[in-house]
Amino acid sequence: MRTKTKFYLVLWILGAVMMGVSLLMEETLPRTAGGMLTGAGAGLLGFGFSNWRMRRWEEKEPKKMRMAEIEAGDERNIAIRRRAQAVSGEVLQWALMAGAWLSIGLGAPLWVTLLAVGAFLMKCVLELCLMARYQREM
Repeated sequence: MRTKTKFYLVLWILGAVMMGVSLLMEETLPRTAGGMLTGAGAGLLGFGFSNWRMRRWEEKEPKKMRMAEIEAGDERNIAIRRRAQAVSGEVLQWALMAGAWLSIGLGAPLWVTLLAVGAFLMKCVLELCLMARYQREM
């Protein structure tokens, strides 16, 4: 096992230990400290495990890993990924506006509606800025 693989395995174990400590010492630790231990432990657990698995896959299947890297950098796959991100952004944008209308209909506080509208406007402004930037570059 390489050094990087061992490092991620240690992170995985450390995350599990942190979560275990927060559960075992639930009575003695303050709620904020327990929550921080649980959150940091869960993050380390997921990060360590996923990277450990990828490194092990790389060690066992170097040809498949190389093919996956080539496919990820392929122009067609990049175009597909960017198109999917653009469509998902549009869907999220209009779902946000539907939520704003729903909050008005349900009589939610005004700040909820204004927050949704503000997020919508920020997305629109960011989209326009990026369009102008890309037009200059291309």
